[in-house]
Amino acid sequence: MQALTFVHISDSHVMTDPDRTGMQYGPSLPGTEALIREINGLPCQIDFVLHTGDVLHDPEREEEYQQALELYRRLSVPVHFLPGNHDRSDWLQRALLGREAPAAHADREFEAGGVQFLLLDSSVPVVGEHQGQLEPEQLAWLEQRCAADDPRPLVVALHHNPLSLLVPWFEHIVLRNGEALHEVLLLARNRLRCVFCGHIHESSLTLRDGIPYQSVRSSWLQMQTWFGQEHLYMEPLRWPGYNLVTLTERDTFVRHCRVRM
Repeated sequence: MQALTFVHISDSHVMTDPDRTGMQYGPSLPGTEALIREINGLPCQIDFVLHTGDVLHDPEREEEYQQALELYRRLSVPVHFLPGNHDRSDWLQRALLGREAPAAHADREFEAGGVQFLLLDSSVPVVGEHQGQLEPEQLAWLEQRCAADDPRPLVVALHHNPLSLLVPWFEHIVLRNGEALHEVLLLARNRLRCVFCGHIHESSLTLRDGIPYQSVRSSWLQMQTWFGQEHLYMEPLRWPGYNLVTLTERDTFVRHCRVRM
């Protein structure tokens, strides 16, 4: 395979109405605009951007995704989108994935640089539900690909953090059936480079059974967690974050980056 570099971003929570400030945390659009400028100015070649969900913050009209599309068209490389719990999967699929007839789930598969990418839609169609879920047919779709005799390196992505972080306040918003997902992923452990997710607004690495699960900071606001933490803690430094990922024949590099505001 040839070396492949992409940018992992998540949780932009863009609110297209300037009067919406997103609870007490301030507007989200400036961070996303700064992140786009940063990515366009990177001194290395980028193949694409991977956005793992919460593109918008509880959109009220489908047209808001068209505005989001115009925003991300400022990037000089393609963007692969997944829906998060604050998105509307059907609206996102039509506007950002170009699907005239949205599927039940926004799962997708593509290849880049000899690497197989499997994107899973962990959002649920319930307003206000922060926890994620993968349906049996989604796990079956994934299992078929993980069990295949396929020599390609594999990357899996979804919005929700699949595994517990042993942070009590956080336990009610992780993927409901993350353990089932992990069991399926074990079928491809020898070629699985990383599982990328968003949702927790923090850059955190969990390694289980040789499989790395890597989350990424938000472009809006950041959280900070630690073992046994009882209450949500917002990181005072709200600079947008992204991860710069490079895959080579032997190695997987994940560089954690911030954008000065």
